[in-house]
Amino acid sequence: MYKNMNIKEYFLRNAHRVLKKPAGELKNPFLDPGSGYEGDLWDWDSYFTAKALCAAFSTCSDMEMKEAGCAREVVAAHIKGCVLNFLTAQENDGYIPIMLSGNGLFAGYFHGEHAKGIPLNQHKPFLCQAALQAGEFTGDYKWIDCDKLAAYLHYYEMRQFDVRSGLFIWQDDIMIGIDNNPTVYYRAPRSSADIYLNSFIVAEYDAMAEILRRNDKDATEYENKAATLRIAINGQMWDEHDGIYYSQDVGFVKTERSYNGFTFHEGFAPKWNTVPLKIRFWGCFLPLYAGICNKEQAERLCEHLTDPDVTGRYGIRTLARNEKMYNLEKSNN
Repeated sequence: MYKNMNIKEYFLRNAHRVLKKPAGELKNPFLDPGSGYEGDLWDWDSYFTAKALCAAFSTCSDMEMKEAGCAREVVAAHIKGCVLNFLTAQENDGYIPIMLSGNGLFAGYFHGEHAKGIPLNQHKPFLCQAALQAGEFTGDYKWIDCDKLAAYLHYYEMRQFDVRSGLFIWQDDIMIGIDNNPTVYYRAPRSSADIYLNSFIVAEYDAMAEILRRNDKDATEYENKAATLRIAINGQMWDEHDGIYYSQDVGFVKTERSYNGFTFHEGFAPKWNTVPLKIRFWGCFLPLYAGICNKEQAERLCEHLTDPDVTGRYGIRTLARNEKMYNLEKSNN
């Protein structure tokens, strides 16, 4: 059906299908990325879908977009609606769920688990960027609730932060976005300081600072937080020998054992704060995107992109082909 269509034709025929009306707990119009997620609002899925819709206006005329069911005001309502839906769902401690369901399988799941005190990963670090993106598209930033965004970032700092390393961590491997990322997947809870997570939190701090500036508010706090995290990432995650950033293991556990008055491992505690997880996956290159690396680091990173184990015919592989976890088996995960 679509084989003779070019990309623009395909887009204009199908783009309207991601625009969804309010449903269930979703009180504002929103975006979903495909039929498999019908009626659900996902964090980074909605961000990147919105990014594509906004970019389309630089390729397609306003009239073409309108005729495709994606008039500028309609798109604006949906990309703002995604942000507003998530902010409305915020808990008192700042926690915002990874996804919201109109009337689907996970309706009520996150709020219910949170109420039980079960540690959950919160909304992946794209909400400030989504709000800024919607503001830039509409030229209006007054609707953005900076206090709620600050509370969401504070939750990360209180619940998903490793003080020893200065890096952010996942609670576990559930719904982290890169589901099969070996530096997180099936690993111990709260042990993975993921380069993907930390890179995008830098981007969140940068976006939050910009939102505050656009609203004539002081952005110093978030400028400083972004700078501090950049230092931690370069200090803990950059591998000078390999010329690449790696996720880090922060799951230190001291074995308590003694015999006849002798205590094992008592005389020397680790002086290191992280242990590198030397696995090349696409997240290793995100410091380029987030403006974390310097020119020399960027050049060394880009050398890896000439490696056919890293870059395939159609772009960067999600996981380097020479990693033992590399597997092209079909999976629903």
